Amino acid sequence: MEFKSGFVALIGLPNVGKSTLINALLKRKVSIVTPKPQTTRNKIIGVYNTPDRQIVFVDTPGIHKPKNNLDKFMNKSIDSAISDVDVVLLLVDASKVLYEQISTPLKKVNTKKIPTFLVVNKVDESSIDKIYPQIEKLKDNNDFKEIVFISAKKRQNLNILLELIDPYLSDTVKYYQDEDLESKKNDEFLVSEIIREKALYLIREEIPHGIGVKVDKMQKDGNVLNISATIYCDKQSHKGIIIGKNGQMLKNIGQRSRQELEKIFGTKIYMELWVKVKENWKDSNSLLNELGFNSNDI
Repeated sequence: MEFKSGFVALIGLPNVGKSTLINALLKRKVSIVTPKPQTTRNKIIGVYNTPDRQIVFVDTPGIHKPKNNLDKFMNKSIDSAISDVDVVLLLVDASKVLYEQISTPLKKVNTKKIPTFLVVNKVDESSIDKIYPQIEKLKDNNDFKEIVFISAKKRQNLNILLELIDPYLSDTVKYYQDEDLESKKNDEFLVSEIIREKALYLIREEIPHGIGVKVDKMQKDGNVLNISATIYCDKQSHKGIIIGKNGQMLKNIGQRSRQELEKIFGTKIYMELWVKVKENWKDSNSLLNELGFNSNDI
């Protein structure tokens, strides 16, 4: 069989399951997943490899109105992600009104030039009777090449999605030669994302998305990987919440991060976490660059 390859971008409103889908397709964590919307901040690349196929999936931040420089970075990241791909997957949440979820994302993509699939996610949380009448209306007014019903969380119909993507793969080049490569991002980025994921999950509604994580040190010492990282927040009151009573919250964040990273790296990890207040850090270009949100990534 001829070798085929191509690029596929995932777009959609916040919290529709883009990160969950890309992790499920690659069968490992590439993008972080929390109950909060707008979790993904960078354009994250994950590579799906088989002996005769290579699909480069590009996960993007949820589309939203920019309020600061970080938001502007996120929206530019989306524009960059869909500028030269073979297929765009527009994800929607089946448990919510579908037509309300597509108008803003479709402004980002010309469906006549880029084949666009409507991917209806979380079908396990809704009923077909509610979904199909909405689908009929969307089909009449939009140029979707395919409409696919999936549950990324339960891994339902993911093989069907891959089969439908296959005819649109336009190249025969193997972009990434390492057979084991699944993520383009470096280890420090992965560490910072795992820590941020655990913090967002544990803190939940107590702090909005005003945290960033910077890896200060990552060094192997014998069989132990030493990691030191700083969690940045906007307010002194947020710092207290992140640290928690007697430091318990920060301890929990570190423990959960360490346990997952030990599985990923296959080694023992010693982790130190610090919390610093940096007001309006999302508008600080210098700090954003330190946290990995720089022009080289878009």
